[in-house]
Amino acid sequence: MNYFVSSDIDEIVTRLTKSLEKLCGKKILITGAAGFLGRYFVAVIQKFNGSTSNPISIVALDNYITSEHVMKNDERRIDPNIEWIYGDASIAANLPDEFDYVLHAAGIASPEHYRANPLETINVAVNVTRDILEVARKNKSRVLFFSSSEIYGDPFPDFIPTNEDYRGNVSTRGPRACYDESKRMGETLCWIYQTYYQVHVSVARPFNVYGPGMMPKDYRVLPNFAASWTKGETLKVYGHGKQTRTFCYITDAIVGFLSILIDGVEPNVYNVGNPEPEISISDLAKLVRSILNEEIGVETIQYPSTYPEDEPNRRCPDISRISSNLQYHPQVSLEEGLTRFFEWVKINYPLILSQ
Repeated sequence: MNYFVSSDIDEIVTRLTKSLEKLCGKKILITGAAGFLGRYFVAVIQKFNGSTSNPISIVALDNYITSEHVMKNDERRIDPNIEWIYGDASIAANLPDEFDYVLHAAGIASPEHYRANPLETINVAVNVTRDILEVARKNKSRVLFFSSSEIYGDPFPDFIPTNEDYRGNVSTRGPRACYDESKRMGETLCWIYQTYYQVHVSVARPFNVYGPGMMPKDYRVLPNFAASWTKGETLKVYGHGKQTRTFCYITDAIVGFLSILIDGVEPNVYNVGNPEPEISISDLAKLVRSILNEEIGVETIQYPSTYPEDEPNRRCPDISRISSNLQYHPQVSLEEGLTRFFEWVKINYPLILSQ
């Protein structure tokens, strides 16, 4: 199967060519390289490398705790410019390489996965992040740490859209705390290494990134809808269905992330997402049904026992900072992004679900 739509990769490279040229001849460490975002970073750099005589070198780390060896037999692994290493991202502390850039994308972000693996979730966001920052301090690397919009918790209405200065409304005790609070601690470590050790480390707070390559066992809303559609089942909306989200298509997200890493002049914290439209999950299910142009049932159900409740009622980013500092402007509408995603799903999910 193909984990990408080739035109999406081409689009990202086209939008980022001038930025990627700054990485020529450099070495980049990618943690979580077999995950949803990590696979895109690898694919984009590989595509760019095909057009330059001074390629970017990658060391790709992943322990496959949630990606389940999805790239084990993928031909992209056979590349002289990429060294794949199986294991925890903390291995980076013992590698002989010196890295110019680090994309620390390792983490357990799916609610069902982090509820099942709370200590592992905390470890990668805190202990492994510190190991990565130590490597960056020694190598004088530029780092991008992947945090989460979850660090805002359930924002008060006056703080929606939410900007980076909002301090959050987060519980330290609850089914989501292992993820939310460990990402907050990871951000604190980044601030310490930036302030006390002059590490150039920026923080990305993604808002509901989606697109081709999301696996059914990711257990987030759009893969859940996609899996149900593939199996001929109704689309299941958890809770009351009135909770709202915004969704950012993968091409826009990757452009934002790499712009922060490569082009950010000073270390900073950035929301990365698409602020429009803010849509309820019930209305999202109806939109999916409309795009698929099929008579698909939609039902509201109680939260499964494996899925953590206490989710935010609303989540919508203020992206003024990244738009102003890095001229970041999402280009893919929700309707267009969902169309691209479900076209990919139609081809690939039957194969995935049959395995």
